[in-house]
Amino acid sequence: MRAGCARAIHVMRRLALPGVLVLCNPLAVAADDAGHWYLNPGVGGITPDKPWGGSGSAILYELDVGKNLSAAWSGELAVNGAPLSDRSAAGDIGLYSGAINLLRVFHRNAAFAPYVLLGAGVTHVAPPAGTRRENRTEFMLQPGLGAIGRFWESADGSRTLALRPDIKVRWTHGWAHAPGNPADVLYVLGVTFSFGSGAPRTAH
Repeated sequence: MRAGCARAIHVMRRLALPGVLVLCNPLAVAADDAGHWYLNPGVGGITPDKPWGGSGSAILYELDVGKNLSAAWSGELAVNGAPLSDRSAAGDIGLYSGAINLLRVFHRNAAFAPYVLLGAGVTHVAPPAGTRRENRTEFMLQPGLGAIGRFWESADGSRTLALRPDIKVRWTHGWAHAPGNPADVLYVLGVTFSFGSGAPRTAH
């Protein structure tokens, strides 16, 4: 009986060891995608600041095109747009932005990789026709944070699919006179497709 128990414990240890190694070393479960390009279309929402003249939150569309510069850093061009319902006139206010974002990614090749970002670019507002307000383009900054949740990877690691939720606070300079510069909250869920050279997986 004692010998049987000892044998069972030995077998359980052997079966559990690979799982423990994977949990302790998440990079072992995916190929390195540093150097890959990616596309990240997304949809979400915006809570705009009052100076824009919108009546509340609105849907937001975004597209990011970027490259994984290293295991820790990515750079991307991000453009987005939202139709804000004008609270004082008929029609929608078009609110658009374009930015260059720099992402600091942690544990990139794990199934779940959080990141922080900082972006700079411009915000453009287009009031509805028939109003006395003019189109304006202003400088903006946007810090943010999010995560990359990988759910598919090709056998050689050359292509991946991931969900990418993030939240950003966009600060636009010079638009509002009395209340101050607008600060908008953007929240987006994207689907990231990355592609590049593949590499054979390391045998374990």
